[in-house]
Amino acid sequence: MKKTLLPSIIMALLLLFSTSKANNLEYVSGIPATVNDYKIVGNIMYCAVNNGIMIMDYTDAAAPQMLSYLQMEDAAGQIEIQGEYAYVMARTAGMRIINISNPSEPFETGSFRLGNSAQGWGIAVQANYAYLAYGMDGFRIVDISNPSSPAETGAFFLPESDIFSRVVVKENVAYTTVGNIVYALNVQNPQSPVLLGQKSILGGITDMALRQNFLICVSNFNDFSSSFYGLIVLDVTNPASINQVGNYDTDVYSYKLGLSGNLCYIGNGTAGVAVLNVDALGLVTYIGNVGGFTSPVRLVRVSDGKAFVSGEKIGIQSFMVDTPASFTHLSSFSTLHDCRDIQIRENVAYIANGRDGLVTVDISDPIHPVIIGWSPNSGNGLGIALNNDYAYIADGSAGVMEYNIVNPHLPVLTGSVMTDNWAQDIVIRNNIGYVAVDVLGLQLLNLSIPGLPSSTGSAFDLSGTSYGIALKDNLALLASGGAGLHLVDISMPAQPALVSTYNTPGSAYDVFSKDNKVYIADSQGGLVVVDISDIHMPQGIGQSFIPGDARQVIVEGNSAFVADWSHGIRVLSINDPANMIQTHNYKLSGTAHNMALHGEFIYIASGSAGLTILRNPLSTGKNELKKQAGLSMVVSPNPIQESFTINLNSTKPLDATLRLYDVTGRELGIVFSGTIPAGESLINSCSANPLICNIKSGIYLLKLDSASESISLKLVKP
Repeated sequence: MKKTLLPSIIMALLLLFSTSKANNLEYVSGIPATVNDYKIVGNIMYCAVNNGIMIMDYTDAAAPQMLSYLQMEDAAGQIEIQGEYAYVMARTAGMRIINISNPSEPFETGSFRLGNSAQGWGIAVQANYAYLAYGMDGFRIVDISNPSSPAETGAFFLPESDIFSRVVVKENVAYTTVGNIVYALNVQNPQSPVLLGQKSILGGITDMALRQNFLICVSNFNDFSSSFYGLIVLDVTNPASINQVGNYDTDVYSYKLGLSGNLCYIGNGTAGVAVLNVDALGLVTYIGNVGGFTSPVRLVRVSDGKAFVSGEKIGIQSFMVDTPASFTHLSSFSTLHDCRDIQIRENVAYIANGRDGLVTVDISDPIHPVIIGWSPNSGNGLGIALNNDYAYIADGSAGVMEYNIVNPHLPVLTGSVMTDNWAQDIVIRNNIGYVAVDVLGLQLLNLSIPGLPSSTGSAFDLSGTSYGIALKDNLALLASGGAGLHLVDISMPAQPALVSTYNTPGSAYDVFSKDNKVYIADSQGGLVVVDISDIHMPQGIGQSFIPGDARQVIVEGNSAFVADWSHGIRVLSINDPANMIQTHNYKLSGTAHNMALHGEFIYIASGSAGLTILRNPLSTGKNELKKQAGLSMVVSPNPIQESFTINLNSTKPLDATLRLYDVTGRELGIVFSGTIPAGESLINSCSANPLICNIKSGIYLLKLDSASESISLKLVKP
């Protein structure tokens, strides 16, 4: 029987009361995941990413710089730019209006949002109006003449609800899509849009664009007996009588469309970039494909002779367009894909990045984290643990993967071992790996020989599905889904033995041990606290219903940090386990899988939303102060000019190297290398290295490394 420690109604009321008084955690920075759309204005790229907007400077296309990153409550699917504002359609967060007058410091100035369940998909902007394809909630027209207070003026609905997904507009006509149908609407009167005509085409429309009197659509169809993937051209000279005039089947699923003159560049999935020509009659001819990408291409934009290509696992790739179907690679900007778990050592975060393997991130400046390394996997990275010079990833169906991380910039896959079932999570002690192996419980690995991880025997079968694991003394604590918490004796690793089980009210996903208490992230059961003073008779002593889906818990001091899958991060006071109170929270746009606390910050592996960094309101900052107590660095002026002065102060002589990086992590030059004397030292940047004397406008990282310490400073060049 499932156990409930307090009546659910009382506990829900307690949590709602505490939630109303909870403080929002402070967002610091992050690294985005999938890029869904982008628009290019001059040398600036405005990107709609899975958890907000990212603004990039491509003045030097070979060395792009991230200027800023603004997070939102839901995935930003499409972005339009008009004047000093970006208009972003962000699913359940609706339309967000962002002031981009300073691309380095964007801020939200207004929003338009329907109910919490309404999902916005497409957006077009013209003059004082935004035209929204608002999913099941129809086509909406919004007055944006006052960006801080947008207001709906009119709407168009179909007799039967369906998903409005895309929209483009030209003069007084808006074209919006529902499935495989294009609707032409007269929007001359914003209060009352009127249907002019409609056209059904083959497949489902994934993107469209207007060129003169042609509406060019990307569409896909497959009924298993026949298929079509590619381009359909509609003549919309008369919106009341739309005619199909051209088409081309690329044979591979097609995503989004970029136009450049008569040329259409299509994100052609596994085939890379398809290049098609649409002539003055609307007839389509094939030019060629650009391939060689490591994962499917979804989005292509061409601007000023350059192509910008994106997909789930390829970040943003920039190319020089030599001929329409021949590109020369210029740069790569890495993003994350599916962050599942995270561990931190010193100034590096190690991330299990789903099907994209191990990713290493330099967090020496948490405000500007930078991806520095990557190594692939063959499964689905779900959990990660560090042991000496190695990282081990619980890789789902592929077992456990071992990586050498001596050089975080170049992690290397050195070994693997199959487990008897899906490897969900892993912890390590004394070169023994303890793995939660899904429906088979616990499996132990011998990790004493680097490069040759091996199983010590078959899995120790436990009831339920083992998702999370922690160690306490001679016990392995397994969060085993619907079976609750298992306590397993591992004093003899070769012969684990079940000691006891505690049946939780929900589905146990993670477990954290402190003193004689165990804290369980219990999915819809919230946070459960169990006393294991008597390991043979664990006793429930508290439960906090969280209106979401608790997946991970970390306890620090008198607070529990809970990763709530469907909400974000919640912090609860656990002084009294029978009456836990939420003190802080943060709503994520992605899914909160796992997190790590490090110094003054919370690092969250937030699934398809990438890496999110929040300030830990309960941190005293002592770790950071201690770390930098013997060495300090100040730059003057900052924002910097052509030349700047670096003031170093050390309590003792120190051999160190001072380097300058751009925001992509590319080293620009060594400013100083040698012995820093005790006391104060002044270094002039131009005198130290003339190559960095006249750096261009942007954001930079100045990093000082020694054998014992590493500190960094953000520099801004206006």
